Amino acid sequence: NQMVVENCLAQDGYKVTACMDGVEALSLIATRPYIPDLVLLDVMMPVKSGYEVCAELRESYPATILPVIMISAKSSESAIVDGLQSGCNDYVAKPFSRHELLARISTQLKV
Repeated sequence: NQMVVENCLAQDGYKVTACMDGVEALSLIATRPYIPDLVLLDVMMPVKSGYEVCAELRESYPATILPVIMISAKSSESAIVDGLQSGCNDYVAKPFSRHELLARISTQLKV
């Protein structure tokens, strides 16, 4: 759940801004005077799916400028392929370990 991820990242010193749905996330990113270092998206969100949000982000921000990691309980090959085809840099299936998530985030921030 969102709070678990937020707490995990906060413990490691990351600043987290949470949004409750995809529309809010797109609006927040569009109106901020800076580009976030990374976006974590759940595939299953209200209003717009993570796939839709990622595809819209890719219209303005290439993967090298704004890394996107999708997190989802959907772990089938087709769900992962859909995520990658929508433009995400990485896909993490739930349940995941704290260390795995932090390693994947760290890798994207270094690229």
